[in-house]
Amino acid sequence: MADRNGYIGRAPSDSSVVVARQTFSPTGITTTFSFASGYVVGYLDVFLNGAKQIEGQDYDANNGSTFDVSGGGALSGDVIEAVAYKAFNVSALKDAPGDFTVGNNLTVVGTITGDGSALTGVAGGKFSANDTGISTTTSVGIGTTNATGAADSNNTAVLNVGVVTANFFHGNGSGLTGIAGTENIITGTAATFTNVVKVGTAITIDATSGIITAVNGFVGPLTGAVTGNVTGTASLASNLTGTPNITVGNITASSGDLTVRNITGVAATFTGVLTYEDVTSVDSVGIVTARGGVELGAAGVGGTFSATGFGSLEGGLNVAGIVTATSFSGSGANLTNLPAAGLATAAGTAAGIVTTLFLSSAQDHKITASGITTITVSGGTESESHTVRIINSGITTVGFSTFFLFPSGSTPSLPTASGAISLISFTVNRVGAGGTQLLAGASLNFS
Repeated sequence: MADRNGYIGRAPSDSSVVVARQTFSPTGITTTFSFASGYVVGYLDVFLNGAKQIEGQDYDANNGSTFDVSGGGALSGDVIEAVAYKAFNVSALKDAPGDFTVGNNLTVVGTITGDGSALTGVAGGKFSANDTGISTTTSVGIGTTNATGAADSNNTAVLNVGVVTANFFHGNGSGLTGIAGTENIITGTAATFTNVVKVGTAITIDATSGIITAVNGFVGPLTGAVTGNVTGTASLASNLTGTPNITVGNITASSGDLTVRNITGVAATFTGVLTYEDVTSVDSVGIVTARGGVELGAAGVGGTFSATGFGSLEGGLNVAGIVTATSFSGSGANLTNLPAAGLATAAGTAAGIVTTLFLSSAQDHKITASGITTITVSGGTESESHTVRIINSGITTVGFSTFFLFPSGSTPSLPTASGAISLISFTVNRVGAGGTQLLAGASLNFS
C-alpha cells in the first residue's frame, strides 16, 4: 500500500466509474428495451428477475441506446434491471500544474484562451483571437501541408463554412453555386454561359438561341445582321451602311411623305397615292397597269386614257406605220386612201360558233355559216343602218343574240339548206351602258 500515499480505498488519481441503473416492468411480451441514459457497448449488464443474463446469449446490447432480450422476450410480471458502467468525467478542471494528456479526442464546449504558440501542427504565434473571431496575417492551407502552395487537387474533403470574404479568388470555380448575387464579375478572358442570362428584369440573353430581348428596346447603332420582327417606335433610323438587304412586310408613313430612292423585288404595291416628282422615265420590262386610267400632262391636259380603254389625245396621234383596230369612230374627213365607195364589206366564216359583227368597221356584213351559229355585234353608233348576208355552207341553223329585236318579238326562221341565202337589215337604236338594241326587219330568203 506504499503507493497509496496514505489513502485507504481509492486515491483521487484513481480512474473511477459511475453506474447507471434502469428497471423495466413489462405489461406484455417485450423484447426491446430503451436505456434512457445510454451505455458503452460491452459495459451493460442485464438482470431478469434478479438473475444476471449472459450477453450474446440471453440478451444483445450493441448500439448504445437499446438492448434486446432473447428467448421470446420478457413477460408480464417479469422485472428487468439494466446496469451501465460509464467512465468517470471530470466536470470541472480549473488547473493542471503539469502536462495534461488526453488519450482520445478533446471536445471543448466553451472557449480556449491563452497563448497557443506551443500547439503542434499549428503555426505558432500566427493566430490571434478576440470577440470577432480568429485572425491571421499569413496564409492558411486547406488540403495541403504548405500554406503557400496550391491545394492538393486529389483532396475531396468538404469544407463547410458560412460566408467567405477575400480580396481575390483563384482557381477553378466551376463547382461554385449561388454566385448570381455577385455585384460585379470582372474577367480578363472569355466568359461562357450555357443557359439564359438575365440582366435585371429588362434584358434577357438566351445562350441557346442567341436571341437578345430588351423590354424597352435598343438605343444606339446596331451593327451586324439583324433578323426577326422589329416592333415599337424608332425615333431615327440612320447609320445603315454598306449594302444590306432589308426585307419588310409593310412600310407605312403615318404622317408626312415617304421617300424611297430605289425599289427592287418581285412587286411593290401602293394603296395610297403614288406621286413621281422627279422621275425622268419609267422603264418596265413587264406590263404597266393603270387601273384608274392614264393622264398626260397636269390633270390630263395633253390627253387621257380611261380604264375602259377609251383614249383622247389633244395634240393628235402621229403614226409612221399601220394603225390596226377592231373599229374606228368619229369623223373620217381627213382620212386618205379610202376606197371610193366608202367602207368595204366585212366578210367572215362561222362554223358552229358565236360570231361577232364589228359594226364600226363596216355597214355590210357577209357571213358564210355552217353548223349551229349565233350572230352578235360589237360597237356601232346610234342610227347606223347595216345589212347581214348569210350564205349556208352545208346544213346550217342560224340564231341571233338578244341585241336583235325583231317585229312582234319573234326571231325569224331562216332556211337551213346548204346554199341558202338570207338577208337581214337592222338599224342601231342604242349602244352603251343600257345595252345595245338593234331594230331588225323581217328576213328575206333568196334561195
